[in-house]
Amino acid sequence: MTFRKESKSLTVIMILDKLPPLGVGGAETQALRLSKRLIQIGVNVIFLTPGRDKIKGYGEVEGMPVYRLHSFFNYAWDILSALKKKTVVEPVVQIEYDDATQRTNEVTTPIVIGVKLRYLIFYFNCFFFLLRRRNKFDIIHVHSMEWPSFVGAWLTKFFNKRLIIKDATMNGINGLARYPGGKEKLKAVINEAHFVAMTKAIHNNYLSFGVPENKIIDIPNGIEITEQHKNRYADKNRKVIFVGNLSQQPAKGIDILLKAWKKVIQNYPDAKLSVVGDGPLAVYNDYLVQNNIHKSVTLLGKREDVKNLLMESDIFVLPSRREGMPNALMEAMLLGLPCIGTDISGCQDLIADRINGILVPPANIEKLLEALVYLMENAEAGKRMGTLARETICTFNSMEIVSKQYLSLYFDLLNVRTVNT
Repeated sequence: MTFRKESKSLTVIMILDKLPPLGVGGAETQALRLSKRLIQIGVNVIFLTPGRDKIKGYGEVEGMPVYRLHSFFNYAWDILSALKKKTVVEPVVQIEYDDATQRTNEVTTPIVIGVKLRYLIFYFNCFFFLLRRRNKFDIIHVHSMEWPSFVGAWLTKFFNKRLIIKDATMNGINGLARYPGGKEKLKAVINEAHFVAMTKAIHNNYLSFGVPENKIIDIPNGIEITEQHKNRYADKNRKVIFVGNLSQQPAKGIDILLKAWKKVIQNYPDAKLSVVGDGPLAVYNDYLVQNNIHKSVTLLGKREDVKNLLMESDIFVLPSRREGMPNALMEAMLLGLPCIGTDISGCQDLIADRINGILVPPANIEKLLEALVYLMENAEAGKRMGTLARETICTFNSMEIVSKQYLSLYFDLLNVRTVNT
């Protein structure tokens, strides 16, 4: 494996758990968007991610260099993974959740020995990869508050570099306690890192876990601004769209939406709901049939033409229980759709209730129903909210602006004076 020769300018190592062609989520999408912009303004960006199966070694994603690190350490992991696949029983898909008795707004996935082995292997792979290149990079930037944050902290301490960690969800830092020695690992992360907070809730969450105020930097998620947006609105808002990964339950709250929808069509039998996103579609289709809403709900699965689907819709809805700052909501707002989101981190940072969208309490079927009915009955209000939603995104969430905020942060940490870009 060779290391591409980089220039003398700023070089940032981006660390993520996965990248395309593997399935990715909001954190990875943001990392790719940001990196493309950074490259345009002269920053060298290099991605490091674990190699998996046949997806390993050097490659490119959207023209950007990616090193999928894999070494002899991984062969033990590969053998264990192959054995595990033969014994793993597919989990039962759960659609509905009881918010009164279940933890639905936190990451609760248990940490098994395989995960620990995996991040230790990745750490050693990163260590040896960077050891001979210690003078060729300046910043380590980690894009989630999961095990990559440990890897970033250990590497930063050894190589005496600067570390930035961005929590990709509203309470990801809480989840570090799930790991063996979680308290000690968190202390090491706080000692080594500066933290990006994309929302007020995440900022406050950092503080509650002992992160000093002067180590927290507020930078929102970003999106590329396009001219495409709605300029024609329906007289009656009857086409509703949801975009989100159905496998991310209970986080996405699709069960709340479907329960509310069952009541919507009692009064609006012509209303249609499009559900865009990957997941166990067959199980969801059975659920729709069982609840007699299959004629008004279409499961579209993963789609590449999401923008077109949004443009053909009248209302966007995201009834999440947990978010960071949702890409799907930003995309809908940018296109000028009237949007309904839950009053949680991310949504509440983008939507001012009844001004550029509507906020409803999480896991509240009746309030979500009221919001849907309001926008169905008030097309002019929806048009006004959609117009203001686009203005919000263009003003505060342009990736051009966000990338320059990151560039300023990088230079501040390196005590380098910025130049006009």
